[in-house]
Amino acid sequence: MPMIDVLFFILIFFMLFASFEKAKQTGVKVELPKALHIGQAEQSTILIGIDEQAQVFLGSKQVTLKELKQELGLTLKRAPQTQFIIKPDRSVTYAEIVKLMDTLAEVGVEKPLWGVDRQKFPISQGSRSGK
Repeated sequence: MPMIDVLFFILIFFMLFASFEKAKQTGVKVELPKALHIGQAEQSTILIGIDEQAQVFLGSKQVTLKELKQELGLTLKRAPQTQFIIKPDRSVTYAEIVKLMDTLAEVGVEKPLWGVDRQKFPISQGSRSGK
């Protein structure tokens, strides 16, 4: 077998191996949602916070869920493209977050955004070895 054929097969082997290695790193193949280009359209955002005592805040103003529902209803009538960002305290219970989500759904907020602090989490040994 000529040397050029051997080199050609080695090249193909390394090209295939490199593509398999990339596929293994990404894990499950998923189709990611596409970003929408907002352009120059006016779009406002409203921050909804929940503190450690499960008190709800619309911006910096403390409100009840009933008041929040009324305010959001008015806001959506004036500006239907408004985005809502929910920032719960890490100690808030899941039940309180569900109550808030139900309130938002009642007024027509379909896809609220979540405000979180980004941080790197350590990778466990099991995930590195592919287990």
